[in-house]
Amino acid sequence: MTRQLGATFLPQLADVTVENRGHLQVFPGQLDAFAQECTLLAENVELLSAGTGYDAERILRYLTTVRDAVRRARAVQGGIIIW
Repeated sequence: MTRQLGATFLPQLADVTVENRGHLQVFPGQLDAFAQECTLLAENVELLSAGTGYDAERILRYLTTVRDAVRRARAVQGGIIIW
């Protein structure tokens, strides 16, 4: 569903490989694109909710948590790892 919207980062969590072990690493130079992806997904939360069965508010809470992580990563000029 997220790929259909053009997301490229978060779908990687479903692509488990030996190298990534199902983790997503967002490097400092990718934070802007990652934040834009989160905004795109938030703008389409009803579609995501219908496609996944997750409550829209739950999805928005997850995206808020991720956006907060982006803010903190920017503050220390770091990246993000999600597992």
